[in-house]
Amino acid sequence: MTIPRDKKTEVQFTAYIDFYQSFSAYLGQYKRSFDILIENVYESGHHVDHLAYPILFLARHCMELGLKTNIRYFSKYSEKDDYVKVGTHDLDRLFTAFKDHIKTTIKNLKDKHGITVGEEDKKGFEELVLEVEKLNNVFHLLDRNSDAFRYPVDKEQNPSFKKGERINILDVAELLEKSMILFTHTADVFSKYTDYADEIEQYYEDLLREEYRQTLPY
Repeated sequence: MTIPRDKKTEVQFTAYIDFYQSFSAYLGQYKRSFDILIENVYESGHHVDHLAYPILFLARHCMELGLKTNIRYFSKYSEKDDYVKVGTHDLDRLFTAFKDHIKTTIKNLKDKHGITVGEEDKKGFEELVLEVEKLNNVFHLLDRNSDAFRYPVDKEQNPSFKKGERINILDVAELLEKSMILFTHTADVFSKYTDYADEIEQYYEDLLREEYRQTLPY
């Protein structure tokens, strides 16, 4: 396919790559890319093998971005720095850290601010976690260090996959869709609690500022 170079395409293909530098924006773009490739395979009628590695890499990277996005968000409330800045690609460690940040956030909201997270919200979160865990287990087994879908061999030059290894990408797509609900809506669900905690923190901060201002000799 040859794309013409004219005024329309120059505008269309000029990427403002400095505009969307957030974890959530990256997550959204990788997920859209995954969806586009899946649709391309279905509409073309071709076998998925001709795009399998990029498709699976995009799905796996969505997992990684989704976990890291939420870890960074909830670290403010968990007051933990576990995997906030670490550049690991190990999904198992990231998934464990993600759940720990949420668990500690729930505890801190109660202990520090007297805010109790509703049982329905906790139950809904735990149910989605089980779906994400299924996909996390798939990628942890197939591509623990985020290189099997990028290279045909590992660092020891062994084949990335065993002979006869198979995976149904429609299963991956369905699990990723469920995982995206957790990645994109967990912060929204918890916001009614974390926003209240922010208001309490801001109230006391303003109170301290006012008390300090009153001690000034002018």
